[in-house]
Amino acid sequence: MNKPEIHFRSHSQSGNIFYILGLVRNALQKQHRITDYNNLRDQVFTTGSYKEALEVIRKTVTLIDDDGKY
Repeated sequence: MNKPEIHFRSHSQSGNIFYILGLVRNALQKQHRITDYNNLRDQVFTTGSYKEALEVIRKTVTLIDDDGKY
């Protein structure tokens, strides 16, 4: 299955990890992969930093920071 592509801006509201998770949830829900999302979300909640959380998310989706920071 193709990895959905998620765009966000690290220097704005869309850079908030919960906002990103919402975008990821919507994308995976469209692919009928809600269990994958639930597992990803649980992994994100156990990370110790924003950067680690993004790394976990990138295993499932293609994250693109339109601000170029991450």
